[in-house]
Amino acid sequence: MIDKIIFLGTSAGMPTNNRNVSSLAVLFDHGKNFWLFDCGEGTQQQLIRAGLKLSKLNSIFITHLHGDHLFGLPGLLATRGLQGVKTNIDIFGPIGLQDYLRSSFEYSETYIPYHLKIHQIEKEKYLTKRLLWKKENHSVFSAVLDHQMDSFGYMIISKEKKSNILPEQLIKLGIQPGPIYKDIKEKRKIILKDGRVIDSDFFIKTVVRVKKICYCGDTVFSKNAIDLSRNADILIHEATFSDQEEYKAKKSFHSTIGDAINIAKLANVKKLVLTHISPRYERSSDNNERWDEFQANANSQLPETIVAYDFLEIKI
Repeated sequence: MIDKIIFLGTSAGMPTNNRNVSSLAVLFDHGKNFWLFDCGEGTQQQLIRAGLKLSKLNSIFITHLHGDHLFGLPGLLATRGLQGVKTNIDIFGPIGLQDYLRSSFEYSETYIPYHLKIHQIEKEKYLTKRLLWKKENHSVFSAVLDHQMDSFGYMIISKEKKSNILPEQLIKLGIQPGPIYKDIKEKRKIILKDGRVIDSDFFIKTVVRVKKICYCGDTVFSKNAIDLSRNADILIHEATFSDQEEYKAKKSFHSTIGDAINIAKLANVKKLVLTHISPRYERSSDNNERWDEFQANANSQLPETIVAYDFLEIKI
């Protein structure tokens, strides 16, 4: 099950004093492993600061091939090998990703001591939401968004089955709480000391927990972003510009705060987190006014909106 999300980079285009470029980690199973979404320059340093080990990284998803989402990937994969990690890794991203990595390693004479399972996403197959990958209890859906180049959004659906004992039913039969409850939970049939046979199915309630997280990187307002994030627990959406700079947003194929909020409302999202913030809003001693306007712009439309910052952790 998904544990939490850690934002490793929340700036757009270039790093700032307080923000690195795009990347976020999704942790599973009490931190036993994690997935990485986008890998801008400097991501592996952010992972170190966040206390995340590359040995626990087993899947990477790249939204598109712009440098602020990609330039950290060759170095991260090389470091993973230098650390002695030899487990294979799945990497998803647009067509061209495989050639980019092959060239990077070839020209730098870098040896990777494990297998890169590169899954290139064909735009034509993902014009609408479609299952991309399934691993154990996790499903990943994808759809193309609307940017200057092929850019994909991702939706993780994580399911966890939990079995709970129904003690009231057992007590009625004279079976008091104790070690036998564990046996009933783990075994199909139990033979009691008095010879009675207990069918565990009648005394266990199975609850299925479903969590949905959607990540939409660079894009203008997109219908596919709505479809991907429908009823999501968390939508992480780019908001490069405030609403006052809508013209610049459209010209550069990016979203405004209002675009992201409209998608969240139309998709009935429980929580919206904004990321990929333009450096023009960098909070500093001589730039607080612009930052305050950006924050107010978000809160005035949807007060619960979170503007992400590097190393923000959100528990699921």
